[in-house]
Amino acid sequence: MIEPDDDAGTSVAKSKDGQWEDIEFDDEITDTEVEDPHDEGEDGVQTESTGDARLRQDMEAAMDEDYAASLVAEEEDTEAERAHPLTRLNRFGTSPLTVQPPQDTLVDLISILLSGVSPVHVSSAAHRIFGGFGLPDSTSTPGLGKTKQQKSIPLTVSQGRMSDIEADVYSAVLMTAVYSSTLSVLVETRKRLGTAWAESIVRKAEAGKLRILDAGGAGMGILAVRDLLRAEWERMHEEANTDNGTSAIATADGKVGGAGATAPIGNATVYIASDTLRHRASHILENTTFLPRMPDYIHTEQAKYAGKFDIVLAPHTIWPIREEWIRKTHVENLWSLLNADGGVLCMLEKGVARGFEAIAAARDMLLKTKIATPDTTDEKTEVDSGGEIEWEPLKFTDKEPGMIIAPCTNHEECPMYSGDKAGTILGRHDICHFTQRYIRPPFLQKILGAKDKNFEDIKFAYLSIMRGRDLRSTKDRHEVFEDLPIVAQGDAASEQAFAGFADKEASETPSLSLPRAILPPLKRRGHVILDLCTPSGNIERWTVPRSFSKQAFRDARKSAWGDLWALGAKTRVSRIVRLGKHARKEDKKKFELSRKQKKEKRRVMERKSGKQGMLLKQARYEADMAM
Repeated sequence: MIEPDDDAGTSVAKSKDGQWEDIEFDDEITDTEVEDPHDEGEDGVQTESTGDARLRQDMEAAMDEDYAASLVAEEEDTEAERAHPLTRLNRFGTSPLTVQPPQDTLVDLISILLSGVSPVHVSSAAHRIFGGFGLPDSTSTPGLGKTKQQKSIPLTVSQGRMSDIEADVYSAVLMTAVYSSTLSVLVETRKRLGTAWAESIVRKAEAGKLRILDAGGAGMGILAVRDLLRAEWERMHEEANTDNGTSAIATADGKVGGAGATAPIGNATVYIASDTLRHRASHILENTTFLPRMPDYIHTEQAKYAGKFDIVLAPHTIWPIREEWIRKTHVENLWSLLNADGGVLCMLEKGVARGFEAIAAARDMLLKTKIATPDTTDEKTEVDSGGEIEWEPLKFTDKEPGMIIAPCTNHEECPMYSGDKAGTILGRHDICHFTQRYIRPPFLQKILGAKDKNFEDIKFAYLSIMRGRDLRSTKDRHEVFEDLPIVAQGDAASEQAFAGFADKEASETPSLSLPRAILPPLKRRGHVILDLCTPSGNIERWTVPRSFSKQAFRDARKSAWGDLWALGAKTRVSRIVRLGKHARKEDKKKFELSRKQKKEKRRVMERKSGKQGMLLKQARYEADMAM
């Protein structure tokens, strides 16, 4: 029992032995925190206790979206701090992992374009064009679409005639998805080429010399590049924003000089054949040149020396082309559009078997006809053909420096598209593709009829390639890549990656010499299994047990599809590429057909030999009669 004393700040309490003793207490705590929850104030309102106040604050914080987002960011930061530096640097995807299409520059503008159209008409037209429920023929890959025939996206920028409702459907269904997937590819390209390359394109854009071409995304690739430029520009200036700094951001009154107050956007060019779609894209993009036809740089002599582009984006342009020789010409033209001094080409297709085959065939053609091996330029290489999907390259072709940036970390034949695995294979199981989650805008939610789930994981296969520069070469390295280590690929690089780079600095470990995860990790008790595409061009299965390394084991469990793996493993085995049951049926049919052909050939030979024997006997008989 506590009895207050007359002196302020003291009181008496009975101890265990029954004696009274003086104790001190804090007046402020007594006045503020030690309150009776049942006391009422002057107005008769019940006073809120400390616990109730904290509960109310927690409930308000839980309802606050910004607070919830900050908690998620803190959790991601905590996970990132625990991961190895090489694991953090070699993760695939954007940061944050979910892409939010820009509200002011994209979502709101599309909403305005669709405001004068009936949502019912747009929804019915979208389902009619893109294959019904779930829109399986669009960039989406719903589960119900797995049993349907794989088709390319029916609406493309090369379509010369497009009705108003088709242009509205293209804007509502495809634009945000194409933006998200293209941004994911650009982010991965920037990670592999490094900070110096990103800063170089920002400076080039500030000088007005950066040229960008969107050859298939209706301008969404331009928005993605501009967002990348703005992010790099802000990073370059966030620590240099001082009053007298040479890189200070200019103030509104013009008293402080330095860089411009807005990020550079570059010189953008967009190819759209349809007038209706071009009109809608012009309301979204500013300071952009629109072309009704693709530039043909293959048959133009002047274009070989001028008019090149530093970045060329070609999403969903190969698969819709049916004839293989036209596909080959299209890819060759995209290559010719690149600046020969470091131009970057990004090609994307839908993340299904037919889309992967289109990208893999383009990769195979470029490696055989355009990209030289390190330090062996100006050589002539004979090109062989094989497989069902065939390019028709020239028999002899001049190669030049270049390299694959992503996703491959090798320049060998694709292990999923080589030999008998090349061409169109029905039921192909293993394909190289990746995912990117993005937030669907409200108008797309209405078209799909979705009421709860407002995000989507878009699947895509892609190839990012650079012309004129090769990080594998030891000669004539460009100043932008002087700080990057020499990229080593092949069997030696695979052996070194298997041993791991856990004890090395990030600057000493080239990311283009690491294996890439082609599937999500298989988490087992005490070990993790990673399916990787190695720098030697093989598909292997690496096992990382807890006994190998606690850090590697933890990072392997937290790894994701598409990440580059730098911490090694304990065991490795080759993994067989699965082609599917339909491919096995085709192989069986080919085997039976070959047996029939062999039997028929043997019968023909027997008939020929029998006929020759009869003629020989007749000749001998006639000779005997003559004697």
